[in-house]
Amino acid sequence: MAKLAQWKPTIELERWFDRFDRSLEKLLSDFLGDLDRNFWSWSRKLERLTPAIEITETSDSYIVQVEVPGVKVEDIEVTLQDDILTIKGKRERSEERKDEIVHWVERAYGEFSRSIRIPSDVKIDEVEATYKDGILKVRLPRTEESKPRRIEVKVA
Repeated sequence: MAKLAQWKPTIELERWFDRFDRSLEKLLSDFLGDLDRNFWSWSRKLERLTPAIEITETSDSYIVQVEVPGVKVEDIEVTLQDDILTIKGKRERSEERKDEIVHWVERAYGEFSRSIRIPSDVKIDEVEATYKDGILKVRLPRTEESKPRRIEVKVA
């Protein structure tokens, strides 16, 4: 006669996590290779600097905000040609660390350029750009003709 074994869920769960841990370790090892040897070549793929942009509209202007923390104001260039607003800049790596070993880098460095097509109702001569707390804010005022107007509805 066969003897029934008592089911112990904690043991089963430990075995499952152990198999999962080994599988995950193998997957990461296959994907990343030897981290010490390939670290810099792999991490450089992540270093492309692409600042996040937010575009909003008020009753009298369009506002473009660009996240550029760590970028010096003198390293930012804002141009407006035809209907294209272009924001260029660069973030340079801080001083060299001679006594440190860098293990992981997710911060992006280098040059960036973002171009945005703007509406034709912008007063080009009144565009303003300000920089505060790592946020570049470009205000694009709208012409009077393009501003929304409230039209009164009359009872006939």
